[in-house]
Amino acid sequence: MAKLFVFAIGGTGERVMRSLTMLMAAGLPTLTNYEVFPIIIDYDEKNADKNLTRDVLKNYAAAHDAAYTQHTAKSEEKSIGGLFFGSKLRNLHGLTDYVFPFKPATPNEQFREFIGFDKFKGVSDNDRGTLNTSDFLTSLYDKSNRPDTELNLDMTVGFKGNPNIGSVVFHTIGETTEFSAFNSLYNPDNGDKVVVIGSLFGGTGASGIPEIVKAIKEKRPNADIATILVLPYFSPMEEKDAAIKSVRFNSKTKAALSFYEASGLNDMISRRYYVGDFNPTVIKYSEGGTTQRNNANIVELIAAMMVEHYIANRDEGQKEFKFSIDADIVVKPGTKSGTRLFYEQFDASTKKNVLNDCVKLAIALKFFHEKIWSGKDKKKTYFEYLNLKVSIPAVGGEDIKNSPMTRLCKAYEDFYHKYQQWLKELDFEGQGDKLPANSHRLALCDMTRTFFELIIKDTKVSTQVEKSGFIDTIKDGVDTFFGGTKEFEFDPQMNSHIRDDGKGGGHYDTKINQLREGHEAEWVLADILHATAEDGFTELMRQSN
Repeated sequence: MAKLFVFAIGGTGERVMRSLTMLMAAGLPTLTNYEVFPIIIDYDEKNADKNLTRDVLKNYAAAHDAAYTQHTAKSEEKSIGGLFFGSKLRNLHGLTDYVFPFKPATPNEQFREFIGFDKFKGVSDNDRGTLNTSDFLTSLYDKSNRPDTELNLDMTVGFKGNPNIGSVVFHTIGETTEFSAFNSLYNPDNGDKVVVIGSLFGGTGASGIPEIVKAIKEKRPNADIATILVLPYFSPMEEKDAAIKSVRFNSKTKAALSFYEASGLNDMISRRYYVGDFNPTVIKYSEGGTTQRNNANIVELIAAMMVEHYIANRDEGQKEFKFSIDADIVVKPGTKSGTRLFYEQFDASTKKNVLNDCVKLAIALKFFHEKIWSGKDKKKTYFEYLNLKVSIPAVGGEDIKNSPMTRLCKAYEDFYHKYQQWLKELDFEGQGDKLPANSHRLALCDMTRTFFELIIKDTKVSTQVEKSGFIDTIKDGVDTFFGGTKEFEFDPQMNSHIRDDGKGGGHYDTKINQLREGHEAEWVLADILHATAEDGFTELMRQSN
């Protein structure tokens, strides 16, 4: 199987990786064709966004490994392409929880310590070479006593928007043992792909992207590399004497773009994706560490979608792609709601390639949480066939040994909460005067709503008619005539997908009352849950039309 290496650099890269994990969980068929190696690189060791992304990846891996990796040779013949959590995640050798060990050598390490600046002080006038070095460094970096100046910058929380510092630190990354491990695995002749993701308006991404691309090309001249270059899309609140100032973001972006072009870096890249927002979302100020925890943003989701676009080789022959959010849907700063983007507003291609699968995952996780994890379906046929009662706490399975099925169920339940949180953040409505809403809100799904309300719709449609009461009157009449709108019944589909089809094609052999050989229960649950979500999605679309 071909390999996909995803270098997620800095806070923005980490947040895009979080969205990409959600797309992998949704089972995008393109992504399940690859073994995926997430490689998170951030000098800020305690970055909250990094830790959140790491936890989402670990949750994903637990679901995949429980469902798909413990099968017999016979069951491995079955394809998992397109199934939820279908892509296998792998840790590059030397990485723990997908995080590259790239961090300060000492606590509270300042940049002057990293480059040994103070060693040049007090040297005799006879040593003109050393004095010249000191003078040269002083001409490049601000040495005044303020803590936010370059030489005094505390790198514990990253480079604080200073790519001139990050470039020095990143320069030797290609010499690390972890990067050597990447080189030993990466083989473009086998169809392996590389994606490098980061922002152009900060310090870590803007400096890390060129160094990583050059390090790869030095060892693999024929490397197939895509870069996802994120332009300004958020704006931290202003703070006095702040080291990070959003007014500089555009100029930093222009400088990075100019350097990438002039240095020949662009010629090393197979595809370049640019994603940004002319109307950035206002966020709380943070210089990194445990306080850097931003809500998910539609720009990050679009950036993640570009990974799928790249490996699917869509729009073959084109090297450069630019995306921005329409200015007409901007939520004004300080407002709580504003106009939002909805599922139905996206083009058919985006729905087919990405969003439909995201909706199917929401259907599956909703059903699992409400009917399986809760134990409400404990008397259903599929529940008995899979012996789920021993793995579900609600029906007494909490003390059962740590089986693959137990691990799978726990992973599904944990991911239900992570997915719902991610969806809520994309649609963040603000906190009044304390924090404005996302400038562009994406209202996709809400798994806490009823099945037929799962996909969030624009409530402003036919507002005037609704106010007249006419729609309500008609609806009441229709519901009375047809007996009301019923919830989609999941269990008949689950039962149907697990049963013997009479031709030996089912999971469960009714003649001997057990699962067929090689049809492990956890794999079967993953399979029939996906098939049932497909049924639910079909019905949801039918009702919508």
